[in-house]
Amino acid sequence: MEMKKKHQETQWKNRPYCARCKKEYDTPFLWCPECNNLLEIKPLHIDHKPDLKKFWDFTDFFPHFSKKVSLKEGNTSILKIHNIPELRNTLMKLEFRNPTGSFRDRAAALLVSDALSRKSSDIITVSTGSFSISISAYASRAGLKSLNFLPENLELTKIEQMKIYGSEVHFSGKCIKEAMEAAEKFLQTETQRNIYVPLPNQNILTIEGQKTIGLEIALQNPEIENIVVPRGSGTLVYSIYKGLLDARESGWIDQIPHIYSVSLKESADARLAESLEINDPILLSEVSRILQETDGKEIAISGQKMVEQALELAKLEGIFIEPASASVLVGIKQLNEQNSLDLSRTITVLTGSGINAMNLFASQMREVKKALWGVTATSTKKFEILRIIAEGKAHHGYGIWSMLGKKRSIQSIYQHLSQLEKENLIYNSRPSDKRAQYELTEKGLQVFRRMRELMEIKAKK
Repeated sequence: MEMKKKHQETQWKNRPYCARCKKEYDTPFLWCPECNNLLEIKPLHIDHKPDLKKFWDFTDFFPHFSKKVSLKEGNTSILKIHNIPELRNTLMKLEFRNPTGSFRDRAAALLVSDALSRKSSDIITVSTGSFSISISAYASRAGLKSLNFLPENLELTKIEQMKIYGSEVHFSGKCIKEAMEAAEKFLQTETQRNIYVPLPNQNILTIEGQKTIGLEIALQNPEIENIVVPRGSGTLVYSIYKGLLDARESGWIDQIPHIYSVSLKESADARLAESLEINDPILLSEVSRILQETDGKEIAISGQKMVEQALELAKLEGIFIEPASASVLVGIKQLNEQNSLDLSRTITVLTGSGINAMNLFASQMREVKKALWGVTATSTKKFEILRIIAEGKAHHGYGIWSMLGKKRSIQSIYQHLSQLEKENLIYNSRPSDKRAQYELTEKGLQVFRRMRELMEIKAKK
């Protein structure tokens, strides 16, 4: 989705330029409109070190904005692991302590400031969750209307947060690509409105905001040797690297630390981390170049290990993060089996709060129910579906799948729903809508109550 030029251009210190076609731009493109090459901003040299009290202390590294938006993001703490033997002394950069629980708040601060400076009235995003939550919150702070186009396979707790911030949510398709296509169609019908489109992989201000993580690390711990980062689309790895380049250019550090990126192995449990489950990372070649240049490497891990690691960190260290954040700790464990890292000089970037994955964690911790008194495992699963609908926690297929922790395929959930509908236990209350909305029939409510009584009697024994 191409970002349109707005009424007022960004005022840059060093403008984005294309090394291939030698052109410079004022509009914050990430990719050259002429040749589709990745645009760059030359490292900036700043004579002084900021006090590091808040995000906007890095103003000298940013373009000029006529209006600035802030929720007191940035300046996140670094904490050392004490109680996990394999990770003891590893440093953690607590990015989940940003206002909306995600490192994306750094990007949102610049993007929404740019939208305000360009006199935009609306802001549209397409993402897998955290970015859209951040934009929703910052748009609310700025008095802008936000619209989020999302794939249906998204954690419910993320969706509800967007709605809480007053964002208008549109569900479109099963993947980011389909959501993007829906947003493009919408924009084609809204040509008269001054809409800002801050896609994280198409707007260079995303990189400029997130690079402050690298700048902060350089100020907080200039002797750091290793940085471990979740890969995802590659924008975070690239952002931190760009921040470290600015820090080196300014004389804060002598050399760039080894950078390691953590990705998911292709497996059924990859769905446990939506932000890492990206089939075609847009900055993959750039990430590979950075890893090679810094003598780092890519580490592939399993989704289930991330969940287990997140739970271990919560129980032993009092730090509650989402599975994608815990990927870096799993990566260090795997890395240390092959190499000997100085963990006291190794920093991990914990990107998001565990609040964003509450349904998944609840499912993992829920005791598995065995068959009882002739009630089969299949019937128990149907009871769980009936319970979710009866308690109003979800009414459509994907929502129910999310509440069940995405342990099984979503197709199996739709099969259960189809069978329950045939048995006249549930019905579609909105047959004219594209997405079915299920409610319990009177018979379904009676069956649910009887099965619940059986479960409660069994639990008391």
